[in-house]
Amino acid sequence: MIDHLRAMAIFQSVAELGSFRKAAQRLKLSPSVVSHHIAQLEGHLGLPLLYRSTRRMSLTDAGVDLLAASQRMSAAAQEGLDAINRRIAQPVGKLSITTNASMAHRPFSDLYAGFARAYPKVQLSIHITDETLPLEGSEYDVAIRGRVTDLDDSSYKIRKLRSLEFCIFASPDYVRGRPPLNDIDDLADWDRIAYPAIPWTSIASTAEGKAPSRTPRSVLSCDNYAMARTFVEDGLGFMIETYPLVAKDIQAGRLVQLLPKVRLRPVDVFAVYPANSTRDSLARVFVDYLLSQQWA
Repeated sequence: MIDHLRAMAIFQSVAELGSFRKAAQRLKLSPSVVSHHIAQLEGHLGLPLLYRSTRRMSLTDAGVDLLAASQRMSAAAQEGLDAINRRIAQPVGKLSITTNASMAHRPFSDLYAGFARAYPKVQLSIHITDETLPLEGSEYDVAIRGRVTDLDDSSYKIRKLRSLEFCIFASPDYVRGRPPLNDIDDLADWDRIAYPAIPWTSIASTAEGKAPSRTPRSVLSCDNYAMARTFVEDGLGFMIETYPLVAKDIQAGRLVQLLPKVRLRPVDVFAVYPANSTRDSLARVFVDYLLSQQWA
């Protein structure tokens, strides 16, 4: 495998430079060694990768596919090396982040704590709001958002961090004595704690795209996750939020997951940051850290 990876890297140089001689100069190898590795790689694959003539060289279809795969491999390797180098260099400075209220709670807040431990010389400033703040001209270096449909500014880069599953839950006291639920429309006879302030037909749509035909009564609504949770725990109604926020409470019996077999449409979580951020910028360091972590 190591020999094949080395041969792929040599092939990538040849393909990108269009010349065995130029690739040999870049790699500090002799042209005969470069040619030998390409020939071995073609022999292993059983397919030609390059068309050679006295005047020009071009890629076969298999060569085009392998070049794309090799470039992805090289980019991933470089990203890993950069991450290690950044740890050694210990970046310094202030990093301003804006995120929503749900992300301020565990297990998501552990991501920020982990970053602070990994990069102790970076001063984190975190702003919590469920409003979609305009980033252009703002003080924020990175925004963590559950949607990016309103962002059409090409001066910002968007990277998907994870998809998170939604969960419908209530307190055991609220559930006790109520009729069983067969499908999501049965919740129309229950009471909803409305957080976040998203229309029921949108937040309760299934992964297959089916929207509920009936809407429950919103007995309470608020724009703060912690307050909404207290209303649920006090037995005032049910609520929808991402599963990691309530997983431990469901497992411990403090909350009850409603309709566990119904898979709701997940929410994609994105990091938004300036497109001109360099590889070593604090914004990129933070986003790369989030991408490297296990999310509960």
